[in-house]
Amino acid sequence: RPGVIELMDEALARDDVAVAICSAATRAGFDKVVNAVVGVERLSKFDVVLAGDDVDKKKPDPLIYNMARERLPGNLEAHQCLVIEDSVTGLRAAKAAGMLCLVTPAGSNLNAPFMDEGADFVVEDIVQGNVSASSLFPPTGTAPDFSQLSAR
Repeated sequence: RPGVIELMDEALARDDVAVAICSAATRAGFDKVVNAVVGVERLSKFDVVLAGDDVDKKKPDPLIYNMARERLPGNLEAHQCLVIEDSVTGLRAAKAAGMLCLVTPAGSNLNAPFMDEGADFVVEDIVQGNVSASSLFPPTGTAPDFSQLSAR
């Protein structure tokens, strides 16, 4: 989706933002797709990368997000973490982990009831929604901030 790679790059360039990928896909399927889309060099810069077969329970169980938080540098509390999701199942996992969740719906999920399910913010287009690492993680903030974003 437009803006996702740019958001990753901006977050990865910041020393004060830890970045993880938590995919429900198996490692084999994940590696094939993510290596092609994200690229091996960019992927190597992530602090944590977890795939579905790295955990015993799948989303909507929060295990994958809790494991990522525990492995991220900085001893983060759940409320300091922001999950970017595109599915109701992933949103439920993020909320069960006690984390904030920004949803970028796509495809068959465009009309899903994300706000009813507890999403903290929903934006269909990252670029038009003004979503950036600097807008989400202000230098003085300790938790993600949605105040500068434009809603759906």
